[in-house]
Amino acid sequence: MSVLSRYRTKIRLSPTREVDGKVDPTWRLMQEAVEATAQDLGGRVADRVLDAYNKSVVCDFAVITPGFPRGVGVRVDSTGAVTFLYDHYDQSGRGYRRAAADISEGIVQNYTALAVAKALAEMNYSVEVDEAREGPTGARAVVVRGSL
Repeated sequence: MSVLSRYRTKIRLSPTREVDGKVDPTWRLMQEAVEATAQDLGGRVADRVLDAYNKSVVCDFAVITPGFPRGVGVRVDSTGAVTFLYDHYDQSGRGYRRAAADISEGIVQNYTALAVAKALAEMNYSVEVDEAREGPTGARAVVVRGSL
């Protein structure tokens, strides 16, 4: 059965996207994380996702990939809480849970790495970011190093 699922993350953005005509840094980081995830997965960034019945749902950001053409949306509520939304239902019974989870996890990982790198740079550290694929599953590892 088709149901648009919502999954809250621990990421919190500023409740307002813009302050004095400038995009808030937390929103800018999320935009960068979404763009990086879309690029990593061969997808694109959008502003809406689809449910199993092709009903469009508007969100703040969305990642659409060849492996999950309905996409995973990112919504930020009035408190700044970040929620992922997607419909993983598939009539074949396979579902899109893994594809949706990969996108969601990619956004969280990219956001976290970007936030740490930005914080270190703000404290005048020299920042290096290394990325590698590890193990038989090809799991992605991101290492952020800061040195004075």
